[in-house]
Amino acid sequence: MDKRLFTLVGALMLLALGVPQSHAGLVNDIPSCYAASHFTFSSPPPDRLLYVLIDQATPLSPALQKSVVDNINHALGPATKFVIAEFSRTSNNHYLQVLHTGIIESPMTPNERNNVPVNALGGFDNCMRDQAFFAIHMADTTAQQILQSATGAPNQSNDILLALKTVAPVIAQDPARQKVLFLVSNGFENSSFAHFASGTFNPEQM
Repeated sequence: MDKRLFTLVGALMLLALGVPQSHAGLVNDIPSCYAASHFTFSSPPPDRLLYVLIDQATPLSPALQKSVVDNINHALGPATKFVIAEFSRTSNNHYLQVLHTGIIESPMTPNERNNVPVNALGGFDNCMRDQAFFAIHMADTTAQQILQSATGAPNQSNDILLALKTVAPVIAQDPARQKVLFLVSNGFENSSFAHFASGTFNPEQM
């Protein structure tokens, strides 16, 4: 059973890498180890939310790109949901797009492990290890793709405040107890946020 489970989860993860762009990010793109194991119970909802919002018009040096990825890695762990999104009005006229959403599940409680056959535990533990690796790889590569394809175009048409206004309800409605918004941008001086900070922002013009 362990070998079949490991093979099944590996195949599911490979399929997840090929999720069509129109569907990516709308649902959890990380296969569940609990579902793959056919357990009668599931992982509790994630306790933490990491929402990464990257300005696609912001070019960063290789060192800063590495810093962004390192910070994402540091924030990921068990019981964590992550969202990788980009925004830019200067790139193909799209504004905000969620590229991937993933959940790293919680490990079983001691009581749950005591009620699972011993021969099923090894496969589940391997799956959870691979799930964490797969999730981090997905988050890293997605963020790197956004950062490396930054247009470097002027940010005048970017509206960072509107991007924050768009994601705020999503973050507020998420049931996670701890929530982190990681915004990557250098365009504040060219956005309506600058007018907001200076007292000249008119919300009716949004």
